[in-house]
Amino acid sequence: MSKEPEVIKWWRGRLKERDLMRAFFAKTWTKIGNRIAVMFPERVRDLYYSAGRLAGLEAQQEYFRIGKQKPPGDFKGIVEFIKMALSTIIVPFGDVEIQKLYKLWLDEEAIIEIRDNPYASGLHSEEPSCYFLRGFIEAVLEYLTDFNRIEYETLTVVEETCIATGAPSCTFHLKLTYPAKG
Repeated sequence: MSKEPEVIKWWRGRLKERDLMRAFFAKTWTKIGNRIAVMFPERVRDLYYSAGRLAGLEAQQEYFRIGKQKPPGDFKGIVEFIKMALSTIIVPFGDVEIQKLYKLWLDEEAIIEIRDNPYASGLHSEEPSCYFLRGFIEAVLEYLTDFNRIEYETLTVVEETCIATGAPSCTFHLKLTYPAKG
């Protein structure tokens, strides 16, 4: 009597679950990006950036509405919320860390690093290309500073390094510049 082979569920293959999901997400994201680039070659950046902004607004609004939690009221709390949202909702297969968080005279700055970023793996670019993530981070930062009536002169989010350019991680520099008093 022959024994039937055991069926191995797809997520219990050779890759660990997180690695398999990251690979699946990266491949799917790249395919979607390639199709968007064919259909709208001049609009890829804008479409991804706008989608990221929309996702950022929706994610934080739903989180605070459903969770009945008070939004963070200062730059440090907002950056920690962004890290949590990226880690649990947007990039759950990547490794998200706050690398720096500091205050200078009129500036508060943070650097968020994403290692194993599935949005950038599989892509090859001359410049940082995580427009979706930049839009997400920027929208959350803008909304929560406005919600808390934090007065600022400028708010910037810049992707400084990107896996798509050959860097080991994607890093986002967040900067809030306050108006001079007096």
